[in-house]
Amino acid sequence: MNFSRKSLCSTQAQHRYVPPYERLLRRNQAWKPKKVKLEAELQEEYRQGTLTPFQQPQNYRCYYIHERTDILLIDELIDQAKITKHYSMDTEDDALTHKPATLQVEYIKQNLSSIIIIIEVQYLPSSTSPLFRKIQQLCSIIFTSQNYIYSWGSALQELSKFQPFQLFNTNIAIIENDIQYLYDPHEKKSLQMTIRYEFQEYLNKIATLAEWACGLDLMLGTYLPLDVVGRERTYRLHEEKKYRSILQEYAINDVFAVTKLAYKMNLIKFTTLPSTIQYEPISDDEDELQIQSELSINIEPQYEELIVHVTDELEENELFQQQEDIEVFQPNQQISIINPMKNFHHILGIDENYPANEHFELHYHNASSVPQIS
Repeated sequence: MNFSRKSLCSTQAQHRYVPPYERLLRRNQAWKPKKVKLEAELQEEYRQGTLTPFQQPQNYRCYYIHERTDILLIDELIDQAKITKHYSMDTEDDALTHKPATLQVEYIKQNLSSIIIIIEVQYLPSSTSPLFRKIQQLCSIIFTSQNYIYSWGSALQELSKFQPFQLFNTNIAIIENDIQYLYDPHEKKSLQMTIRYEFQEYLNKIATLAEWACGLDLMLGTYLPLDVVGRERTYRLHEEKKYRSILQEYAINDVFAVTKLAYKMNLIKFTTLPSTIQYEPISDDEDELQIQSELSINIEPQYEELIVHVTDELEENELFQQQEDIEVFQPNQQISIINPMKNFHHILGIDENYPANEHFELHYHNASSVPQIS
């Protein structure tokens, strides 16, 4: 991985550094002033106790997919996809380039923790690499004719933007569930206001106009400032990592919000699959699924924990710089966000400074280990 690639979230060295979150707030005010006003009104409802912050599930796992993802992890995700029929999805475009940036998918599991994958399509491996073929296989299994896809708006329309990346078959055949249309066929309501009405929760939408192609996963190294040292470097590292944390939470919550509404509308019905199913490569495995019984369940969200992979933030030639204020990560460590309410308070205030990431609890793992999915 070449860490010399410039982040889309970086500014030119000759100009004063403006933190990406500050740039986002300025962009919101300039491009969507009415949306900024609505966001402020919802935040005030939260402060007055009328709304609570959007509640994530209590247990879930989040994995990034890009050119630095371990191929063994993709194998694990493929195995899980073969036994999953219900998925929620969302996408994000970069506000500056208007190009697709991320594809987020939730594996909806019966009585098990959900799995979230965030595919960073601007950082995919070479299309001729074994890793890319594995990612392609994963997407082909998820977006097949026998799977139920839940989305806010047309999933097929959203996925069409990703055709140039060759992640799945040209003619996608899925069981599409447009929650926005099913909720109200006569009026296109916003996801944020629907969550407010149905659950009295505040779904933060500040990051809609973000620079989504900046490279969210710290493994990509795009958050590293290459032209500064000392306190300025420490400050920029903090701001860049904070920004990516905000975008990650936004991306995850949008997918969970769709799932939450799908459960409330009684759209998700699980089927029991025979334990003796033998899966063939990609296209044949889904043909052997035998439907036995259906069970509808209700969601009871109380989410607290998020697990993601990050890597060593410094290259060899940077290790000799003075980094007394920089938090150095070890390869393949896990970050558990164990206090989402506190994190929500940090992100909520538009005019407040985002404090240090003291809510992170670090759990170190062997560098050669690959997270096991169950």
